[in-house]
Formats: sequence, structure tokens, C-alpha cells
Amino acid sequence: MVKVGLVGFGSWGRRHYENWNRIPEADLVGVYDPACKGSIFKDSLDSLLGMVDAVDIVVPASRLTETAISALEHSRHVLIEKPMSTDLAEARRLENVANSRKDLVAMVGFIERFNPVFIKLRSIIRSLEGPAKIFCQRSGSPTLVAKQTGVLKDLAIHDLDLLRWYLGEPDTIAVRSREGFYFSQVEARFGRTEAIVISDCLGPKIRRWVLTYPHDSVFAFYEADKWRLYMNNVEVAVDWSMPLERELRYFLECIRRGEKPTPSIKDGLRVLEMIEKALIQS
Repeated sequence: MVKVGLVGFGSWGRRHYENWNRIPEADLVGVYDPACKGSIFKDSLDSLLGMVDAVDIVVPASRLTETAISALEHSRHVLIEKPMSTDLAEARRLENVANSRKDLVAMVGFIERFNPVFIKLRSIIRSLEGPAKIFCQRSGSPTLVAKQTGVLKDLAIHDLDLLRWYLGEPDTIAVRSREGFYFSQVEARFGRTEAIVISDCLGPKIRRWVLTYPHDSVFAFYEADKWRLYMNNVEVAVDWSMPLERELRYFLECIRRGEKPTPSIKDGLRVLEMIEKALIQS
């Protein structure tokens, strides 16, 4: 069993905690969150790091990088939530530290890569030909992360990571519209594919992808706590399961097998660079 420590016990940290307790290959040793007290909570980060093999970091965005660097410097495997960093220079420092410890697994929590619908969508995109247009929308209510980082690094970052995972690096990318922390529209081109990514925290919760090709159309959307996928108006059968547990299990498998994860720290850095480039080009 891998001894795991959880850092951060906010609403998303609690979900991680629940999922770790469902994974028999993981021994959740304890949690560190300075705002929490109780038998499962350790009194310091160093105390937790001293008793684990790996840490799952689910702290506020402004503390993600420093916590991950501390864990790596203690020779612990790291799963760090997106956006990984609020500052590009700090993200590059984290990549340098991770590269200096190639014996350790360092992974970014881009959860949608473990979503069965987006995994299936990846294979569909690879099978289609011709110029394409992709429309992505991700809306929700204001969150602490959105207020700290803006919706680009809280919401749009998911879709930008998926686009890069599917299509590679963008040829062009720019923010075409932005209002405060709560709304953004990003446009990007990947070869013959044009993408529009809209994100906002104006509510209600909306998640959807619309893809149009010369002879095919694909539609994915979130409804009743699950994603559904349609191609040419026919639902595509997908064996649905919640992606968070899949993500955590994959992290453990990388540790046990000594494999490099994807998404990696490099992947996290590349998406942050995409966002910064988009802002410059706006």
C-alpha cells in the first residue's frame, strides 16, 4: 500500500478524502489543513510529510506551488490540483524542481482527462477528417478559486488542456473578450480546427462541447451528475464512472510502476503558457 497524505480540506479536499477512502491500495495516513482540528489532522505540513510516500495537494491556488515544492524537496510523490500555480515564473520553478527529482511522480490534477466521455471523445476526434469547429462552454457560480485566479485559470483551463491533449499546441490563441474575474472567451486555432472556449461564473452550472465537421457533428454535455455524448444525433454508449477516483488510482499506479504521469507538471506549465499567450494576444 502507498501511504498518502492529503493537504487541504476544503470542499474539494473533502471529495478527495472520500475517494481515497474507497481505494484499498491507498493508506490515507492523515490530513493537514491549518483550519481543521481532529484525530485525522496533523499539526504541520512537515509532520504529515514525515509519515507518507505521497501527497495530494488541494489547497488554495496561491499556495499550490510552494506546497508541491516542499513535498518534492522532502522526496515525496506529488499530485497537485490545477491550476498548479497562479504565477508563470513560479510554475517554471516547480517544473525545475520536479525535473531535478526524476525518481518522483509529479502529476497535475486535470480531472477531465479521466472523464470517460472525454476519453471517448479523444478517439472520435482522431477518427474524423476535415476542417472542424469546436465550441466549449463551462459556466458555474462564483468560487473562491475563480475569485483568486479568474475563470481562465479556474474553468477555461480544463477545456484548454483537453484541446491541447487532443490537438497539440495551438498555432494561434487569443482572449477575445474578458470581464473581470468572471467571464472570458478564448479563440484558438489548431491546424484546420478552430476552437472557441467560453467560461464564466455567472451561473447556473453548464458544461458542453459542440464539434462540427464537414460530415459529422458531436455533442457532449453534463446532465444529472454525469456527462453524455452524442454523435450525429445518436447517443454514444460510454461506461460512465466518476473521474476523480480514476485519477487518484492512476496516480497510485504511476507510483507503483515507476512511470511518468500524464498530465505532468510540464503539461500544467504548457496550459498556463497558453493562457498567458492568449492574454498577450488579446
